[in-house]
Amino acid sequence: MAFNRDSKSIWLAGASAFAMSLLAPAAIAQEAEAPEADNQRTLATVTVTTQKTEESIQDVPIAVSAFDESAIERLQLTGGSDLVKAVPNVSFTKGNFTGDNFKVRGIGNDAVGNSSDAGVGVHQNSIPLQDNLLFEAEYFDMERVEVLRGPQGTLYGRNATGGVINVITAKPKLGTKEADLALTYGNYNAFKAKGMFNVPIGDKMALRVAGSSTTRDGYATNTLTNTDIDDRSLWGMRATLGFEPSENFRGWLSYEHFEEDDSRLRTGKQLCAKDPFKSSFNGIAIGAADQIYTSLGCQEAPLSDSFERVNTAGSLGGGFAILAGLASGDLATSALDPNLRNIASASDPSYTAEQDLWTLSLELDLGENLTLTSLTSSNEVSKHSEEDYNKFVPDVAFNTSGAPFGNPGLAPVFDALFPGGFVNDPQLGSSNLLRTFDISASDSEAITQELRLQSDFDGRFNFNLGAIYMDYEIANLDNTNNSYYVFSNSLTAITQINNLAGGAILGGITPIDTSNPGDGSDLGGSIDGTGRNYFRSVSPYNLESKALFGEGYFDATDDLTISVGLRYTDDQKSQQVVPSVLFTPTSVIPEDGAGVPTGVLEVDFQETTGRIGADWTPQLDFTDDSLFFASYAKGYKGGGINPPQPAGSDLFPKFFDPEFVNSWEVGTKNTFADGTQQLNLTGFMYDYQGYQITQIVNRSSVNFNVDAELSGLEIEYLWTPADNWLLTANVGLLDATVKDTFGIDVLDRTNGRSDLVALKNASNYANCVISSAGFEAVLANAPGTVGGICTGAFSGSALEALVPDVTYVDPDGNTQTIGGLTPFDGEAANLDGNKMPGAPDMTLNLAAEYTFQNISDSNWELTIRGDYYMQAESESRVWNSGRDELESWSNVNLSVLLNNYESGWGVEAFAKNLTDEEVITGTYLTDDSSGLFTNIFLTEPALYGVTVKKSW
Repeated sequence: MAFNRDSKSIWLAGASAFAMSLLAPAAIAQEAEAPEADNQRTLATVTVTTQKTEESIQDVPIAVSAFDESAIERLQLTGGSDLVKAVPNVSFTKGNFTGDNFKVRGIGNDAVGNSSDAGVGVHQNSIPLQDNLLFEAEYFDMERVEVLRGPQGTLYGRNATGGVINVITAKPKLGTKEADLALTYGNYNAFKAKGMFNVPIGDKMALRVAGSSTTRDGYATNTLTNTDIDDRSLWGMRATLGFEPSENFRGWLSYEHFEEDDSRLRTGKQLCAKDPFKSSFNGIAIGAADQIYTSLGCQEAPLSDSFERVNTAGSLGGGFAILAGLASGDLATSALDPNLRNIASASDPSYTAEQDLWTLSLELDLGENLTLTSLTSSNEVSKHSEEDYNKFVPDVAFNTSGAPFGNPGLAPVFDALFPGGFVNDPQLGSSNLLRTFDISASDSEAITQELRLQSDFDGRFNFNLGAIYMDYEIANLDNTNNSYYVFSNSLTAITQINNLAGGAILGGITPIDTSNPGDGSDLGGSIDGTGRNYFRSVSPYNLESKALFGEGYFDATDDLTISVGLRYTDDQKSQQVVPSVLFTPTSVIPEDGAGVPTGVLEVDFQETTGRIGADWTPQLDFTDDSLFFASYAKGYKGGGINPPQPAGSDLFPKFFDPEFVNSWEVGTKNTFADGTQQLNLTGFMYDYQGYQITQIVNRSSVNFNVDAELSGLEIEYLWTPADNWLLTANVGLLDATVKDTFGIDVLDRTNGRSDLVALKNASNYANCVISSAGFEAVLANAPGTVGGICTGAFSGSALEALVPDVTYVDPDGNTQTIGGLTPFDGEAANLDGNKMPGAPDMTLNLAAEYTFQNISDSNWELTIRGDYYMQAESESRVWNSGRDELESWSNVNLSVLLNNYESGWGVEAFAKNLTDEEVITGTYLTDDSSGLFTNIFLTEPALYGVTVKKSW
């Protein structure tokens, strides 16, 4: 391929080096053939580059959806999250930290941690982006966006178990001057500007510069500060220099920059069904000193019944407030504001993101039948988010007088440190209310080098071979913003008491200097190396990956092709061991350098995977063109290293294993009725081995491996019943279940058994389970000591000898027997047959479009389009509890476009989410020490506006 001077873009041979099937309705509509004399038009299909040739995506045997820039605009695909409304069997939700989870056929990334890889690879111009801005950035000046469904590893440089998103940007055009500009104004005072210009530089070079800017007011409200939050202020630009110094050598160099600085919410509202204190148990009264350990914070309930605030005594922050004498019980007693977009916070959230992406593509023809392609990239990404951990303000203020640790002798200490109940916090400022905030931040750097050799022989055999090297690093120790922090003024209060006591409380250490309290306006700027009155976790991580991959294609007959692909991957992962810290003095772990590693964990995964397929193109009497295909593929995603633990702890495995998908797929693509209809069908079955899933253990996300099985069907139909009409339907059906798996649900550690009881640990605010009989014995014989049960204070004691032993099922499915007062994590539930999270049984997209051509004998066209999307109910965790249930939801988009292709003018009026559906797309269940509340993630509200555009 080379530059064309007849307005064609630079095509990177192999940049879309995979076969494609499609139902991209708007893209097809844009390319439909002219009306015939009988007032009936036929369908044309999107053309893509594959194996160095341009092919109709109806002619190649892989399930892919593709959208050109016109389709992106007509389907109102603002960014990556909108792809769910246009591609069958796809779901998307934001994650709890600075990531997201894009799933194809139920497979995405349900692991948490720097070393976890994406299940769906995100690429730009075929460059794998290990860290990307799928959640933050918006599309501009696109050539196409492609979504491949199914595991891959033989055509792209980076392997994936779920699928691939490939964003292909528009490239310079030689010998052509052109430009365009689009301005949009909408509700929420939204203003968007997008534009580009393309200029030739002599005969052999051209420069294309494009940019985009978005600002708008917030979707949500901070009711305490009375300000709009979750607004947007972001912009991006891209400059691409294309060159063709000779007929057999061409390439392009691109630089892209993105910035965001606003009050975007990283996590949504916190939902909870309050777990109240127990005043008695089986007729035995529970005293006030013991009651605070009987609440776990929140209890199991559907999200629709969870509009209460966490019982703060069941959380580490609220519990430490009690220990400091600042509280006597629950500080959050009123109901939660039912508006999902309202929060209450002492300060507004902040969100910044930045990316610098360099890409160099070089292409050399080695004779007439071979092309060598080089892809080189450098990608730097930074994200930083600060927000209220609970997103509500307690109803009850701190005590104006108190006795720390219940010791009346420490009352003078309380009066000296907390006059009037106010705590001076170095990060959060001065307040007499419980405050807890967090920071989630990361910086990453990646370089990739890929080489590809492709053939275009006239004979029966061709091939596509490649090799890639990637070096990816995140959380460099020289950058203190590469961490996750939790701040609370109750933690500060404990350290201040400890300091005044000369370190007597925390083992002789004095980990904080509070002489210069902050004002709460800049959390990151106030981490000044004075101590650890806060929790911090950091995982410095490096990935070095190498792979060889390729496919060969053999035409067995004129209408039967056999394809075979192989891949060898070597993933070397290393993570410095930096223990998570809380109440840790700077003499042990200084803040400068973000921590002192105590070692390095290294792991190397080497796997050979592949694919074999056959496609058949018979001539049938009842279709214009037909393609039948079948394939088997083995997908692989590397294992990794779990996040850090407290120093000296061994609470969970240090590593988690790779995952594999054995995929069987069959499909057919058909054009019939004289080119006016298309019907594509794809069926698949997956044997999913080692599915990586996370659960919080002791304030850290820990990844485990389980097995699952998936099967599904995708139906894609397009019809032009008459001139100017276009009707489309996409249906995705999916059955995705976990198999042969047991697990402890932290929301229901007793597994519904009445002979067990869950309690709070007084030392670290984790939860444990003991027998009900053992709990009764402590209440009757040792009142005031319930807080010590989970520490094992009664294990093996004379009191335990008085109660029966307990039998329970462990996470391996085995039956265990222990003493009735020996604490354990809980009974594991049998998860076999439970639905996988983020895998709705059905997705449906319906669209209708009508175009009035040559209005009043002019060159103006008026197009009216409506899109309807529905996603069935799904689950947010494998336990499938009431709290995990996500309701089904729908979305309606409408648009009216008035275009004059001759003059380049266009006007569009649009409405997105017309019915203003408020949809929870996913949730994140926090751990025991936070009180087991759930963060929710929402879609955008109803958006409408007008766009005016002009092209030259």
